[in-house]
Amino acid sequence: MGTLAKLQADFLDAVVDAANAARAPALRAGRIGSAERLAIYRHNLHSNWRAALADTHPVVLRLVGPAFFGEAARRYALAHPSASGDLNRFGAGFAAFLGTYEHARGLPYLADVARLEWAWHECFHAADAPALDLGALAGVPPERHGEIRFVLHPALRLVESGHPIVAIWEANQPERDGTPDRLEGAERVLVHRPRLDVEVTRLDPQAFAFLGAIGEGLSFEAAAERAAFDDSASLLAALQRFAGSRAIVGFVAR
Repeated sequence: MGTLAKLQADFLDAVVDAANAARAPALRAGRIGSAERLAIYRHNLHSNWRAALADTHPVVLRLVGPAFFGEAARRYALAHPSASGDLNRFGAGFAAFLGTYEHARGLPYLADVARLEWAWHECFHAADAPALDLGALAGVPPERHGEIRFVLHPALRLVESGHPIVAIWEANQPERDGTPDRLEGAERVLVHRPRLDVEVTRLDPQAFAFLGAIGEGLSFEAAAERAAFDDSASLLAALQRFAGSRAIVGFVAR
């Protein structure tokens, strides 16, 4: 590594973590600034990272409080410093981090709530897409219907949890008092921005499995088998529902 690159790497390490600054020969030699100046940079950097996480995870912040959240954000930032100038991407691994964070062990639902919030954030920023071309779909010969591979809206995410994460999320919206309407039970969730607003909807197991299979690129026949609908009418109703709501926006028929 060249001299300039080494100085830049030492500076970055020292800004991110005070422990690295204490070990940096370049700091002791005065080549990357004083400890006081680095502390100012470090404070600003971590404040920006914490603010970015708070913006994308407001319910998690409300659930644990500012002190807990601030320390979790600091530790996350040390383990996963931002590698992009776009702070909208910074929280991508926060849910996984909370899932292994020792101080969150008493809140087993917290990581899944964070996953739901990140799904909402991704959907908010994702691209739009036109509605499914029903005329083109009608032109596919009936004998090839099973081969069709449908395409989900780019602003769509699926989240599954063993905890009532939608109830928790809804209870901690600004106008609510934080008391969920239920405390137990698994939930399968569709997060979707069909037009302007992001919507959060509970799904039954069949609908969730159906959309999940489509998202994996399975054929219509395989997706229907995965979902195990009770009858063909239920399958058709699900297809019509998700085409009408713009969850399904395209298809490929080879």
